[in-house]
Amino acid sequence: MARGLLKAIILDFDGTIAYTEKEAHLPACNEAFRKMHIPIEWSWEEFVSLLELPGNQARMEWAYQKLYPFVEEKTIKELSGKWIEIKKELYIKKYVHQARLREGIAELIKQALAQNIAVAIVSTSIEAQIEAFLDKHIPEAKAYIHPILGKNAGKKTAPDSPLYNNCLKILNLKNKEIIAIEDSRVGLHAALKAAIKCIAAPNEYTNKQDFTGASLVIPDLSKLNIALLESLLED
Repeated sequence: MARGLLKAIILDFDGTIAYTEKEAHLPACNEAFRKMHIPIEWSWEEFVSLLELPGNQARMEWAYQKLYPFVEEKTIKELSGKWIEIKKELYIKKYVHQARLREGIAELIKQALAQNIAVAIVSTSIEAQIEAFLDKHIPEAKAYIHPILGKNAGKKTAPDSPLYNNCLKILNLKNKEIIAIEDSRVGLHAALKAAIKCIAAPNEYTNKQDFTGASLVIPDLSKLNIALLESLLED
């Protein structure tokens, strides 16, 4: 049983809660390129190489600028704004249905909520996309996950970790009462910058990253439970 040290879990979304990068974001991005007649089609390997850029709009802008280096930044921003709206609609209406939850995460969320431990999400993804996925895959828990902070709430990976710090304020908790779970080195560093202990849960495309500083590195989320998370806060 939990000893009461842990008051909240903050989860990353893409790659941590769900396999959305490969199964929803990538196909939605490529279909949006086709709809706008932009001659870009990312392979999975190319997409993975871009994941350290914060969000798909930033990735699109980088790729477009490489393809058309003389196009003005303002024009690229306008194009990427239209592109991301098309991509978001495709993700929500079409591709969210085919993406899978990561094994063990739904059980961990339900276990936390059953013990009155708050569950929040901090992500670079757009909030509407996160909510559409939760509505589809874990609707019984979605109403209790709060806050959900994504791209519209600000930057996650900036040097001062604004989304993590904002999440702390909303939860009205101290960082020593919270543990984060992230699948990437960038996400881990965002949590650590906010002085929040973090579990690294690498997946197939982040498993070779450097997770120095993580309280635990565990690829199999089904092995996590509240008692284990509590023990990490005691260290």
